[in-house]
Amino acid sequence: MQQGGVPPSSDGWKEDKTLGSGGFGTVVLWRNEETNETVAIKRCRVQNEMTAKHRQRWTLEVDIMKRLDHPNVISARDVPPPLDVKETELPLLAMEYCAGGDLRKVLNKPENCCGLKEYEIRCLVANIASAVEYLHGKRIIHRDLKPENIVLSVVDDKIVYKLIDLGYAKELDQGSVCTSFVGTLQYLAPELFASQKYTCTVDYWSFGTVVFECIAGYRPFLPTTPPVTWHKEVCQKSPEDISAYHDSNGEVKFSKKLQYPTSLCRTLQVYFEKWLQLMLRWDPKSRGGGLRDGRPHCFHLLDSMLYVQIIHILNVETNELLSYPLTEEYSMQQLMNIIEQETSIAVKDQDLLLASGASPDPQQSASQCWTNPCEDDWVVFLFRKGGTSEIPTKFKPLPTRVQHIVRDPTTLLPYPEQKKAWAECVFFCAENVTDYKRLILSQRAAMLSLLRTNSEFIRLKSKMVNECDYLMAKIKFFQQSLKHDMACYKDQMTNGVLCDSGELFQRWLQSGEDMDEYNAIKEECTMLDTQSTALQTKIVELQRSPFARTNRNTVLEEMEKQSRDLYQELRQSGRGRGRETLRDHRPIVKSVVKCVMNRDKHLQDLYRHLLKIAVCKQELHQILPGIEKCCRDINSANEQLIKCQKRRQSEIWSLFRTMSGDRRGSNSSQASILVSLIGNESLESMQVVEDSKQTHRRLGQMLQDVLQTQNEHVISLDWDSLPLADT
Repeated sequence: MQQGGVPPSSDGWKEDKTLGSGGFGTVVLWRNEETNETVAIKRCRVQNEMTAKHRQRWTLEVDIMKRLDHPNVISARDVPPPLDVKETELPLLAMEYCAGGDLRKVLNKPENCCGLKEYEIRCLVANIASAVEYLHGKRIIHRDLKPENIVLSVVDDKIVYKLIDLGYAKELDQGSVCTSFVGTLQYLAPELFASQKYTCTVDYWSFGTVVFECIAGYRPFLPTTPPVTWHKEVCQKSPEDISAYHDSNGEVKFSKKLQYPTSLCRTLQVYFEKWLQLMLRWDPKSRGGGLRDGRPHCFHLLDSMLYVQIIHILNVETNELLSYPLTEEYSMQQLMNIIEQETSIAVKDQDLLLASGASPDPQQSASQCWTNPCEDDWVVFLFRKGGTSEIPTKFKPLPTRVQHIVRDPTTLLPYPEQKKAWAECVFFCAENVTDYKRLILSQRAAMLSLLRTNSEFIRLKSKMVNECDYLMAKIKFFQQSLKHDMACYKDQMTNGVLCDSGELFQRWLQSGEDMDEYNAIKEECTMLDTQSTALQTKIVELQRSPFARTNRNTVLEEMEKQSRDLYQELRQSGRGRGRETLRDHRPIVKSVVKCVMNRDKHLQDLYRHLLKIAVCKQELHQILPGIEKCCRDINSANEQLIKCQKRRQSEIWSLFRTMSGDRRGSNSSQASILVSLIGNESLESMQVVEDSKQTHRRLGQMLQDVLQTQNEHVISLDWDSLPLADT
C-alpha cells in the first residue's frame, strides 16, 4: 500500500474505481458491500515529495470543505473509521459521490461538440453561479474553475451541477488580494497569468470562459494559441468583446456576439451576450459589472435572464423558431401583433396551436403559451389559416465551413479548422433531426385541431340532417292534414252545412303553398350533407398518412449518428495534432449530402400533408356557416309550421263553436262535422309523427355516443407516444 493510502478492503468497504487524479492527489470511490453506501475519498499519493506549502494547501482544502454547506458545492463526509489514516499522515478528504461524472466528459461527447442544449446551459449556469456566489460570500476564491471541476449529480431525477476541488481555493481577509500563480492556464484570468494582484473577479473570468465553452463548444479567446501570444493578442480586445478568432488571412478578429452554431434561442442568446460582456472584461475592476445594492451586478443579471419566461413559437411556414420574453401584462393580442410585425402574417390569418391541438384564448394572457423549461421542447405552432399554395423547395442552408468542405471534400485543413468544420456537420445533421421532429409535432397539433373542429362539425351536421328530416315529416303531415281539412270544408260548404265567405279556405290554401317553400331547406341540407361526406373522406385519408403515425425519420437519425461517430474518430486520431492525423472530408460530406437530400424530399412531402390539413380545416370553416344557417332556417320553419298549425286549429274550433251556437243540428251532427274536419287519418298521422320524433331522438343520441367514442379513440391513438424534439 502506498504511503497515505488506505487498505484495499476493510470492514465491508471495498475500493470500487479511481474517479480522478491530480498533481498530488487521487480520488477513489469506495463502496460498502453490506450497506451499499458510497464515498469518494481524496488521498495524497506523494506525501514524501510534497513541500511544506503543498502540505499546507492540502490541509486547507480539507478544512475548507468541512465548513461548506451548499447544494451546488460538493459536500464533505466523515471518513469511515476503517478507511482513515494515521494522525501523522495528511488527512483524507471524504466527499459525496456524484455518479454523473464531470462536465469535461459531457462536453467531450460528440453531440455536444457545438455546445450544450439550452435547458442544460440554463441549469448549469444557475447552479454554478449559486455556488460561486456562496463561496465569495464566505470570502473564498476558487481560483481553478474549469469543466473538470464541475460534476453532475442526480437529485430527484434532475441533474444538479456541483463545484469540486478547492485545492487552489484561497480564503481572503477583508480587502485582501493575492499574487500567487495558480489554476489551469486555459481558464486563467489575465491578472493571474501575469502574476498580478487579484480578487474574487478571477472566478468571474473562469466562469465566463466555462459558460462560453458550454454555449459554443470551444473556449472564447484563441483557444489553440500559445499562452504568451494569447496574452499579447487578447489584451487588445474591447470591454464588450466576448471572443477572438483568426480569419481566413490569419488575422485576429474580435466579436461581441455569439457565433453560429449555438442551441440557444435568440432571446437567451442576446441575454448571454450581455452577461458574457460583463464576465470577460480584461479589466478586473470592471469585470462582473460592479456592485448593485451590495451584490455583484452579474448575479443580478443572471437572476433576471435565467428565470425569464420565454415563449417559443414555430413558424411552420418557414420552419423558423421564434422566441419572445414574457411579462405578466403580456396579452395574446400583443403577442399576435408582434408576430404579425415579424412574420407578415396578419392577426386575422394567424392560427396558433398548442401541442394538444387547442387554440390559445385570444382574450387571455399570453402566459397560456408558456410552461416551465424542461429538456423537451415546449413549442406553440403558428400556421397561416388556409395554408399557402407554395410548397417550400429550399430549406436551411449549409453552414459556411460545411459548404467549403462539401465543395472540395479532398482539401486538407489544419486540424483545428477541420475539427470545427466536422463539428458543424454534426450540429447541422442534429439540427435537421430536431427541425423534422418539430414539424412532425406541428402536424400532430394541426391534426388534433382538425379533429377537434371536425368533432363539433359532425355533431352539428348530424343535428341538421336529423332535424331537417323531422321537419320534412311534419310538413308532410301538415300538408296531408291540410288537404283533408280543405276537402271536408268544401264538402260541408256544398251540403250547406257551412256558410263562409271563402276567406278561411284561401288562408288555408296559402299556408299550404307557404310550406312548399321549405323544400329549399331540404335541398340545401342535402347539398351540405354531400359536401360534408366528401370532406370526411379526405380527413380519414389524412389520418391514414404515414406522417400521422410516426415522428421518426430513420435516415436523418442515421446520418446524425454517422456524423457523430466520424467526428469522434477525428478527435481521437487528432490528439497528437500532427499532420498525419488529417483526413479528407469525403466520409462526413457523404453523410451531410445524404441528410440534405433525404430532408428535402421528406419535408416537401410533409408540407404537402400540412397543406392538406389546412385546406380541410378551411373547408370545415367554409361549410360550417352554411350548416349553422340551415339549422337556424329549420328552427324558423318549425316555428312557422307550429304557428300555422295552431292558427288552423283555432279556426276549426272557432268554426265549431259558431256551429254549436247556431243550434242548427243535433249534437251528433256537430260531432260528425268535427270528426270530418279533424279526420281519423290526421289523428293517425299525428301518432306517426310523434313516433318518428322519438325515433330521431334515439338515433341522435346513439350518433352522439358513437361520435364521442370515436373522438376519444382518435385522440388516444399514438399521438401521445410522439416524443418531443430532444436532439
